[in-house]
Amino acid sequence: MGRLDNYEEVKDRLPRFWDCVKGGRIVTEVLDHSENWDRVVMKASLFDGETLIATGIAMDWKGKDNQANKTNWVEVAETSAIGRAIANSRYQDPKAARPSKEEMEVCWARQDAIESPSTPQKPSPNGKLAHPLIQLIEQHKLTEKVVTNFFGARRWIKQGQTWTDADKVKLDEVYERAQKNPKGFVEAIAA
Repeated sequence: MGRLDNYEEVKDRLPRFWDCVKGGRIVTEVLDHSENWDRVVMKASLFDGETLIATGIAMDWKGKDNQANKTNWVEVAETSAIGRAIANSRYQDPKAARPSKEEMEVCWARQDAIESPSTPQKPSPNGKLAHPLIQLIEQHKLTEKVVTNFFGARRWIKQGQTWTDADKVKLDEVYERAQKNPKGFVEAIAA
């Protein structure tokens, strides 16, 4: 039995919604995305006529795995958001786990990326070994600008610097927190 066997797919949740809500409709929208669209946050809203029933939000990114995310991460995020909205509504199967199978695939891909044995560090342009935080940021497809803005907003770097100019103690602290809470790490920096 695989670790995803206990989770329901969104395709199995949708019929319950459509069967129960004759005037139902689903509206999706992009809430946020990275500069190059490699990461996207989607919102799904469930309606019965004009009445909002529930919403759901999901994030996904390009190349997370060798499946649909390699080319269709926006659509996968949209599907996950719909599954989350159904889970937040009264149309969720009470016997089913709250997260969808698609949602758990994203969750475990994030955890596996951070918890996997570390690969040898790459040298930086100046010939020194790069900080392991660089590899985590690359794994999560976070852009230099997004991470620099995160560090700058907390005044860990001076104006005109990039996040890699931060004090090694601060980089170590952020790296340690990222290892303890991978989901929180990605959400905080990508927010």
